[in-house]
Amino acid sequence: MSPTVRIALLRRLARRAPLRFGPPLAEALVTRSQHVGSRPSAAATARRTAAADEAVALYRRLDRQQPGRHRTGLARALVAQAAVPDDRTAASAAAQCREAIGYVEDATDRAALLVLAEARRLAAVHLHTCGAVREALPLAVGARAIWRRIGTRGADEQVRSALTLGVIGDCRARLGRQEEALAVRREALARHRALPLLRRARYAPAGHQLAIGLAESLVAAGRHGEASELVTEVRTELASPLWLRLHPPSRPRLARVLSLLACCQDALGDPGQACRTAEEAVAHWRTTVAAGPRGRPGLADALLTLAALLARAGRRDEAADRLTEAVELARDVDDEVFVRALLDLAELRFAAGERASAGAPVAEAVAVCRAYAEELPEVWWPRLVRALAATREVAEAEAGLAAGREAVALARKLAGADPRYRDLLADSLVELGRAVGAAGDPLGASDLLREGVTVRRDLFAVDPDTHRLPLARALGDLAAILAHLGRQHEADRTAAEAEAVRSARPGPTPPA
Repeated sequence: MSPTVRIALLRRLARRAPLRFGPPLAEALVTRSQHVGSRPSAAATARRTAAADEAVALYRRLDRQQPGRHRTGLARALVAQAAVPDDRTAASAAAQCREAIGYVEDATDRAALLVLAEARRLAAVHLHTCGAVREALPLAVGARAIWRRIGTRGADEQVRSALTLGVIGDCRARLGRQEEALAVRREALARHRALPLLRRARYAPAGHQLAIGLAESLVAAGRHGEASELVTEVRTELASPLWLRLHPPSRPRLARVLSLLACCQDALGDPGQACRTAEEAVAHWRTTVAAGPRGRPGLADALLTLAALLARAGRRDEAADRLTEAVELARDVDDEVFVRALLDLAELRFAAGERASAGAPVAEAVAVCRAYAEELPEVWWPRLVRALAATREVAEAEAGLAAGREAVALARKLAGADPRYRDLLADSLVELGRAVGAAGDPLGASDLLREGVTVRRDLFAVDPDTHRLPLARALGDLAAILAHLGRQHEADRTAAEAEAVRSARPGPTPPA
């Protein structure tokens, strides 16, 4: 019996005996709301939304008539309602999931625990979308704990457990915990690929999502060769015109894959092909945005990737156009992409000698970073340090030095909590040292530059190839200040060290 016929029959029966046939009708509606179909469309989404809404309303009525007996069903219906990709906001969908969690949080039977795991996972997804990463991560970890407790039965549960791991990876990556994100994303994709071949094909969209997350972590770790192989494999599966026609939601994923591939191609020494791949990604995002506004942050992010490649290729005017477009696309839509676009645009204008026109984007970036800095410092403090460094370039002398000192103070806190930010601290110290020296305080500049050189030496000892030139430049700046202070012997020794570091033979390039 088709779901439509079954629902129609159950509706008639439920009118006569609502307590007997209401629950089967509600479950049939939940099942209908979860049916994506082979050709997702606005009409199909509307039907799914209507079925989920009716199921929730029916379960609420049943729960009022028989208090406590239908809480698991109501929670399942709320989760189904939150899972439909309609025009509900992420915040409202997260609220529905939280309500569902409240109904089954103390449950012990497996059916209710399955609902609880999915409610926590979906709540984490929507909170992550809203930027509430600290709230999202414990929910996703709680969902994983349930899967570890009850185990998985069948392909559907295995995929849901893999997607739960994917959400944990997304949250950890957003918080800058890249090594942890890489490990959990590997586990997630391995779990999906452990499915039998036919089942894996059925759940291919989930596999693509997990592979993209893993590729992002590989790129962040500098493992561009491995990332390139992974995204090339996914691109082959997604790029088929027939696949895109049958699965329209796959187009944004293809665009993300292409942007990642462009980054890999550039890192592996093919900047021309990287530009072409990035332009292809932008074209797919434009098609997505033409169908609805949800793709605007994705298009803005792809434009940032393309602009960086164009700037490195010397095509600065084109890069500036792409960045200006990205700023307008992300404004009031995605503050993270918005700030990145503003700062990239400001740096491009600095490089072109247009400091006056860089002031407005820098001021906007600082304001947005300050608004989020206390709420999520792991994400926003590094951006605020970058924005304050840009402020130092465009502000008056005193205001610029104050911004530089604030940047150093924030970088100290970051580096004290996580050694990954020692590079940021070294940059902040050296840049402030240069500015203090230019303002006529060579003694203060020498103290800052000495500290910056000390941090740079530590970094150089761990990774000489990456930190060779930054250390040489910092030593050169320190030598110049020491000479200005009349400490010629120390200046000569420092300059000699700078030259030795600069001319030292690079070591072998580590595998990607």
